[in-house]
Amino acid sequence: MRMHTLRSLAAGGAAAVALWASPGLAAAAGFDLVTAAEAQQAAQAEKTLPPPVRTRNLPRPDAPAITVLSPSAPGTPVAAPLRIEVAFQPAAGARIVPSSFRVLYGLLKIDLTERLRQHATVSEAGLLVEGAKVPDGQHRMFIQVADDKGNTAEQELRFRVGGAS
Repeated sequence: MRMHTLRSLAAGGAAAVALWASPGLAAAAGFDLVTAAEAQQAAQAEKTLPPPVRTRNLPRPDAPAITVLSPSAPGTPVAAPLRIEVAFQPAAGARIVPSSFRVLYGLLKIDLTERLRQHATVSEAGLLVEGAKVPDGQHRMFIQVADDKGNTAEQELRFRVGGAS
């Protein structure tokens, strides 16, 4: 195994995040993370379903945190295939449980977890995936993780692929 990336985060102090990936992680051809049909289904739901009630989740000292490192510029179009990099930070005295990781797509919350796991590295430190093919357009994913004390965190990831709005 080799060290793939090392980033430093500031969240009540500096925490180093190291993600380890096998050499074959990034397939040149990539993989379909979201199909065109799923993207269309999610876009239709965005138009027809009432908007979700927005709540603000304030950081809690007893809950894990999720930080999206890439794609990093919300609103700026990104090119597919994507690199998705996320850091997990456990609460004091807890450990992230990698098997609790889930990724859900769109308002319908289509579960993409197993599809993503086949091409990603998920560890206590975070998630790294390369070569994720996603159709042009607006996308919304919900990343979830829990710690060994039963505390959970969810982070919304919104991004736009290509020039479509």
